[in-house]
Amino acid sequence: MNTKRHRMAADDRRSAILDAATTLLTDQPWEDVTVAGLLDAAGISKGGFYHHFTSKDDVLAEVVLRLSDASISAGEDSLSRCGGTAVERFSAFLAHSARWELSHAAKIAAIVRMAMMEGNGPLFVKLGEESARRCLPLFKALVRDGVAQDAFCVVDTDLTAELLMHIGRMRWPTFLGARRIFADGQRDAAWRMICDRVRVEEGLTNRLLGLESGTVTFPPLTEYWLVLDAEWQNEAP
Repeated sequence: MNTKRHRMAADDRRSAILDAATTLLTDQPWEDVTVAGLLDAAGISKGGFYHHFTSKDDVLAEVVLRLSDASISAGEDSLSRCGGTAVERFSAFLAHSARWELSHAAKIAAIVRMAMMEGNGPLFVKLGEESARRCLPLFKALVRDGVAQDAFCVVDTDLTAELLMHIGRMRWPTFLGARRIFADGQRDAAWRMICDRVRVEEGLTNRLLGLESGTVTFPPLTEYWLVLDAEWQNEAP
């Protein structure tokens, strides 16, 4: 059944397309999504679509950057409400950013799957660079604040910030692998992959900041069940 189409303001049309694309990305492989399907889901005309985008892959690029910006905003929001020490602020930023990602796990996993498909590398490298450009200043500011307060002990502030950001981004290929084996019935193995990855990342984060283990903290491991399946939480080891 076609979605009823009606006139929208330009900004509303663009948002409708991106919202529809985000939903379709979660519900089916992106390679199966068509422009016609996007038009139907968004309730707009073909002309309205091409006024904003040149192709469905152009839409995908905007979806990726919009999700990245939303994740950054979640972290910034936590900082605006946290007036504690540098360690407390860094922990709050990591926790809120991680929780936002966990609440959007299906969308992020779908994007990571697309990025790992043959032929998609150049596009996602470009998108990753743009996303990093937007996110890196916040990481640098947090590390610099910690150094200024003598809370962090780092040799190169900017390099440390870049490494911390990269480590965080690289958790998702592991999470995607865990989702795949979870879907194959290997629930315990999938959960171990998640736990091991989070523990390693938390340990590396503290080491890079020159802190003792457990100083900067991540969300409790139980919250990472959302990577696999929210309905499985009560059955997790």
